[in-house]
Amino acid sequence: MPQTQERRLLQRSDLITILQLPEPKVAWLIDTHQIRALLLCGEERFDSRELDRLIETYRQISERKEQHAQELIKSSCLAGVR
Repeated sequence: MPQTQERRLLQRSDLITILQLPEPKVAWLIDTHQIRALLLCGEERFDSRELDRLIETYRQISERKEQHAQELIKSSCLAGVR
C-alpha cells in the first residue's frame, strides 16, 4: 500500500520541477485535465495528492507496456522455433 503523503498545494513551477518536464508538456497535462488547477485568491495551485496519483498511473501504464513488450518478444521467439 502506498505511503500517504501530506497534502500540499503546489505551484506550476513545482510541477515542472517534480515531473522534470518542460512547461509546454505540463501545460498539456493541465489542458487535458490530467491534473486540475485550483484557483485560490486568483492564483493557480495544484493538489500534491492528485499529482501523486497521476505519477502512479503513468508508472502502472509504463510497467504494463514493458510487460506486454516482453511477452511479444517471447512469443515471437517461440514462433521462430517452430
